Amino acid sequence: MSSSPAVPSASRDGAAPPAGRFNNPSYPARTHFGERPALEARLKSCDDRLGAVRRKLALLTNHSRRPEYEKLVIQMQGARDQLAEAVYRIPREAAGLYHEDRERLEVAERSFAWLLRRWESISS
Repeated sequence: MSSSPAVPSASRDGAAPPAGRFNNPSYPARTHFGERPALEARLKSCDDRLGAVRRKLALLTNHSRRPEYEKLVIQMQGARDQLAEAVYRIPREAAGLYHEDRERLEVAERSFAWLLRRWESISS
């Protein structure tokens, strides 16, 4: 058994370990952490709009088309959940997975916008 630590902070002569020693050169760097605030703002906007729809649905207690409205709200929640998953994953991904998650984000936003337009057209 060795008396030296498994991960030395400095060598015996006081020199620091080589920089990047624990980085795998075959794995691309994650460089998308700066996008997180903008992505979270998009998610908050979606949450705010969904909250407004839910408040309006709560007012329609005995409406004859309430089941149809509830179905739309559930679909909006599903689109919001897909958006939230993409917002969570995008800053953590690299290379092809980043682009795949970016595409998922755009699809979820389009779905949510389409459902919101449908909600506005039938609830008016």
